[in-house]
Amino acid sequence: MREVMKDNAGTPKAIDQLTVAELTTEKFDKEYRIPGKPLVVTDFLDSSVDWDLDFLCKNLGDGKFLVRDYGEGHFDAPRREWTKYCDHVQMTIHDFATHIRDGSAKKRNLYLAQNPIGETEALKSIAGEMQFLTQTLGFEPIIPEASLNLWLGAAGHAEPLHFDPGDGTLMMLHGKKRVILYPPKQSSNLYPFGFYDVLPFWVSQVNIEEPDLKQYPNFNKTEQDRYEVVLSSGQVLFIPTQWWHEVIAEGEGYVCSCNHFWKVKPWWRKLQSLRGIVLFSMNLLPWNWVLRFNRFIYQFKK
Repeated sequence: MREVMKDNAGTPKAIDQLTVAELTTEKFDKEYRIPGKPLVVTDFLDSSVDWDLDFLCKNLGDGKFLVRDYGEGHFDAPRREWTKYCDHVQMTIHDFATHIRDGSAKKRNLYLAQNPIGETEALKSIAGEMQFLTQTLGFEPIIPEASLNLWLGAAGHAEPLHFDPGDGTLMMLHGKKRVILYPPKQSSNLYPFGFYDVLPFWVSQVNIEEPDLKQYPNFNKTEQDRYEVVLSSGQVLFIPTQWWHEVIAEGEGYVCSCNHFWKVKPWWRKLQSLRGIVLFSMNLLPWNWVLRFNRFIYQFKK
């Protein structure tokens, strides 16, 4: 029988919360960006706009979106037993809304994830907020033409613990999400997949809600550095590079959010862990070498 830790976190640490009026460029740089510290801005988005299914169907057009199809029971198996992260299907927002409404999205673990919305009417409703990020807080997109990414799915879905190479902002547009975070210094105790494994090295093997301590004994050491926040509609969370985070859709029905990845400032924050150093080194290689590196080390096994 495996040893399971039922209450790892105790009382998680709180994440700082500020209003837009309290936040200046200097304060953000000094207290959050430079030290790489998460922050919630509580009144970031216009509360008069609700990104519900009717709004999305009206403003996202008739093009097809890439939907993750995890399949029934996918998350019941330990991640080290997964043969792939997920399958993908394409469908319009109208078709996906039907899956949300009739419950099949929840049953099949369908998740509309990381779809750019830069060429849609929906983006216009938050143009002012995006200007605040870029002009007031000084965020720069990693890729100049990069767009916001839309995430839409049934309540109860959880994206496994992982980190991102860039600084990120997660904006809640409808419903609530619970976000659990760990700082980069805990990377080794979170048991990332290896460079040659099926899943990529920025994903943790641990089910943090019910960790197997016999398999992952050092996970106990992360208790002191567990942060947690429930994001509500209108709020945005700044997630610094290499901060591990698991995102759970809360409540009933469905949730909708957008995220964006930004350049890391100052650049040396990219070097906080071995995996960060590997990612940084890859960006210094000529592009054809990066492709070869990806092919032989990072691609998923079929």
